[in-house]
Amino acid sequence: MYTGAIDNAPTENLRDLIINVSASLLSIPLVFLLYDYTNSKVANQMKKNMSQNLTDRLNMVMVNLILVLRESMGVRGKPTSDNLNRMLTWRAPEISHRLNISAPLLKKMQDCHDDMDTILYRNGLHDILAQDTFQILSSVARDMAHLINETKFHGRKRVSAKYIENMMTHILDWLDSDNIAALNFQQHLSSDQDLASN
Repeated sequence: MYTGAIDNAPTENLRDLIINVSASLLSIPLVFLLYDYTNSKVANQMKKNMSQNLTDRLNMVMVNLILVLRESMGVRGKPTSDNLNRMLTWRAPEISHRLNISAPLLKKMQDCHDDMDTILYRNGLHDILAQDTFQILSSVARDMAHLINETKFHGRKRVSAKYIENMMTHILDWLDSDNIAALNFQQHLSSDQDLASN
């Protein structure tokens, strides 16, 4: 169109009009391509940031949950990875023997459950977590809800111990299934150790 306008236009105004139209026809797709490219880059960066934020929040919730579980079973000492692994492999009879969930601990557990629900809801909106991680966390949240209800309404230690055993099994599954989350979790655990010792 441009070359035809330069060679065959009878007047200068018509030639300028055709050149402007041809430039517009060329620039519109370029603007859309640039917009689409920029939009995809921004969306990818936003999803990456959301993923990192969700992972950090999830690790904090899991650290808080483990600290609440430790306190409910009377576990003392620094929460190291060895102590954590040993505690997470306890079975219901031993848990039942140690279990003592007070009202403040129940409140902390409810806060952990609310935070976990928020994380799972946000993941549902943006689909950030892997499917197996989402299922494991959903199982932790479900067992936590059952434990809270059991403690509030019935107070049967053996049933509560079974829910805690299930939660601890799911936490181990989560640590095994997501290596990056496990590394971040270990960092959060060691930073909580440092905070607790100061």
